[in-house]
Amino acid sequence: MLRLAYLLLALCPLLAGCNMLAYPAYLMAPEPPTKTVPAEFDGLKNKTVAIVVYAGPQTQLDYQTAQMEVADAMSAELRRKVDGVKLVDTGRVIRYQCENANWESMPPEQLCRTFKCDYVMLISLIEFGTREPGSVHLPRGRISAQCAVYAPPPASQPASQPLTGMDPVYRCELISVTYPPGEASPSLAVRSDWDIRIQTEKAFAVEVVKRFHKHKEPKE
Repeated sequence: MLRLAYLLLALCPLLAGCNMLAYPAYLMAPEPPTKTVPAEFDGLKNKTVAIVVYAGPQTQLDYQTAQMEVADAMSAELRRKVDGVKLVDTGRVIRYQCENANWESMPPEQLCRTFKCDYVMLISLIEFGTREPGSVHLPRGRISAQCAVYAPPPASQPASQPLTGMDPVYRCELISVTYPPGEASPSLAVRSDWDIRIQTEKAFAVEVVKRFHKHKEPKE
């Protein structure tokens, strides 16, 4: 055993030398080429936005706080990336949803009036979970949703006039994220369900919010 220890000590400088040679090469390696991608909708700067998250009955049954979690993740990412954006308090929006069971059937521009905001961002959750489909044991965060942004009705329209539903000023295609990306891993079993949800929601927020600000992406 003593000889083995001496042998390992003798090899240490050699191993360190390899690492020391590799480190400068790592520092000098060119960064992957990127491209600048403009915002798909650049109208949220310096505006007041209410984030409203829709979740179906099954999602609300399985994940009672999913709407608030997604809204909070979206709010944090918008504040980081969109200059001057102001957000309606998430708790106020959730409270309104709980107290008005028929809010889903309201024209979205009515929500703009309700929250006295410039835009309502409606996130419609289609899929939300922390397990691989078909498995109750294999952890994997999954969110799929659609996003649309609505503006209030024209100022010239009387508040007493019924709203019929306006087209959104912006709508994006289905957005889907998984955590971790790639294939599901049994190693995540040691992570808490809550942690997987938080990381998935952060990844989802990044994917959505990048549509509202200029950003860089790898060149294909």
